[in-house]
Amino acid sequence: MARTKKVGSTGRFGARYGAKLRRRVLDIEKKRAEPHRCPSCATRALKRKAAGLWTCNKCGLLFAGGAYVPYTDAGKAAKRAIAQRVAGDFLALRDDDDSLEELEFLPNIEEPTIEAEDVEPVEDSTIDVEE
Repeated sequence: MARTKKVGSTGRFGARYGAKLRRRVLDIEKKRAEPHRCPSCATRALKRKAAGLWTCNKCGLLFAGGAYVPYTDAGKAAKRAIAQRVAGDFLALRDDDDSLEELEFLPNIEEPTIEAEDVEPVEDSTIDVEE
């Protein structure tokens, strides 16, 4: 039987693919298998159901995450940006008239207003509607 003390689950690859790539695979597989916290009940009962799908064994929550970890760095950054936008941090800065020149790089500071126009319906005599 093969010894896999150093190489762990990547012992199945044998001498193929190179040591560096096998080490990367080993790190990914260890991160995937370790227990993760559920975002709703905060228990360490989160398991990977499929690539990108994570489910909590305690509360039954099913959500989309990363392929090998439930929370990716890009997902954390997006959640942080959305939380800032919802909390109104940028809108609080909008009240200062002095700092508006500094905030030109921020999107959606001044939202355009669109005026609605009344449009008369066009009757077409070629279309027959049966009731």
